[in-house]
Amino acid sequence: MKTYYIEKMDKPIPIIGKIRFHEDSCKVYLDLQKQRNIKKLTKILNAKETSNVVLSKELIENRELVNTLYANNIHIFDGRWLIQYLAIQILDYITKKENIKLEEKEIAITTNEISDSAIEMIKKLAKQYKRTTIVTNHIEKLRKIEKEIYSQEGILIVVSNNKKKSLAKANVILNIDFNKELLNKYHINENAIILNLEGDIKIENRRFNGININDYEIEVGREEIIWRENFQKFRTKDLLEAVLYMRDNYSNICNKIGKYKISIKDLYGINGKI
Repeated sequence: MKTYYIEKMDKPIPIIGKIRFHEDSCKVYLDLQKQRNIKKLTKILNAKETSNVVLSKELIENRELVNTLYANNIHIFDGRWLIQYLAIQILDYITKKENIKLEEKEIAITTNEISDSAIEMIKKLAKQYKRTTIVTNHIEKLRKIEKEIYSQEGILIVVSNNKKKSLAKANVILNIDFNKELLNKYHINENAIILNLEGDIKIENRRFNGININDYEIEVGREEIIWRENFQKFRTKDLLEAVLYMRDNYSNICNKIGKYKISIKDLYGINGKI
């Protein structure tokens, strides 16, 4: 599984070697605002049988480049895989910052894809909050988890899909995989804290005055795990995701993440930093 770290170079374009590869580094001297140069880079990456890339901070904002890479089945490490393992840490960060007592608040978890990581997050969060509601279109799939948590932990969770009531009282909403259209069909607590694991969600209710988190950045206490030449040009979360990306269970990946002394640096919504 070959991964290249791609950065745009600001130096004058050389006569030869306008796209240069060295080990896992790809340095581009071309103007990637031009479609023909994007196609040229993509063609070379395909020829090298590239599976994944990490884009610099500058290039990750280039939507034409991003879309072209995805269209050619080249995966971009963008922190979306990593966030599911940092979700509880992010919620802890924001609730402490807002001085929220979890044992007095209600949390709702919105999910239709019942993955192992979703189940583990449900179990952990159900122990922290006064009341936990799972909002899903696949209620029967969650009944087993509901019974398991009650029998093992003595904790009662609620499984629901009531669009008027499910999210109306939730102080905190962990949105695992609802898209914008689906989430906005529900009546949402106007002061809720929402963490969207898949990002780019805007709450359309004009009365919404809560915190809507779509993106994040982290700091790593052990920088050697992500160090490389010009590593400051890249987002830390993308570098760490590229290092840690693997098929493993939720607990094992969380344990590995814990070794690197990760802290939440910034949270972002539709209108910028929160």
